[in-house]
Amino acid sequence: MPGLVASPTHMILPAFLDKYPKVRLQLHVNNRRVDIINEGYDVALRVRAKLDDDGSLVMRSFGQIQELLVASPKYLNRAGRPKVPEDLAEHVTLSISEDEARQRWELHGPDGEVRRIELNPRLAGFDFPLLQSMAKDGYGITLLPETVCADAVRKGELEVVLPEWSLPQGICHAVFASRRGMLPAVRVFIDFLAEHLPQQIESSRLDCGGACAEAKEKAIAMAIDNTKAGKVKKAS
Repeated sequence: MPGLVASPTHMILPAFLDKYPKVRLQLHVNNRRVDIINEGYDVALRVRAKLDDDGSLVMRSFGQIQELLVASPKYLNRAGRPKVPEDLAEHVTLSISEDEARQRWELHGPDGEVRRIELNPRLAGFDFPLLQSMAKDGYGITLLPETVCADAVRKGELEVVLPEWSLPQGICHAVFASRRGMLPAVRVFIDFLAEHLPQQIESSRLDCGGACAEAKEKAIAMAIDNTKAGKVKKAS
């Protein structure tokens, strides 16, 4: 999955290669469901709302990844901050879904209510680095895994939109045929992921009741300062 390769897997692959210098890795990055056995893959890394129910495959879970709606403070200062999910319909959106028939976001409220917001995205494509870059540059609101956007939120480059509303979590897991007859290199790779990937996922957690609120206040304060500076410049 592109999001896993972008982060956090890319942070631990160098350590794996350093530890096992004789092991060669060949990565195939896509968003389709591959046939592990018939296509000859050793292991697949997936993020799904629920684990695959396939008796012929073995699964190993590494943790849950939260998705977040984010946008740059620059965009939100210009377009306004959504107060309820329905406000999203008035905003420019950037979507990860490549299927035109499935352009919607499902948000869950603090009291258990569910809102499904239909989208008309200006940009759609399953490319997390591109969507994050476009969001940072102020092109709209997008949905990103917490593992991808956490650093940008902490730095104030992105701000969580509607932090009191949550989106479905995905289970990060590895899928492989069987440990019986497994190549030693594949075995140590799966064990290495199990040792390090959960830590990387947990390190990306954001406290949207605290850190997200602080980032929002900081962005608003910066916008006020910039407005004052603009007025002073005009007056002089």
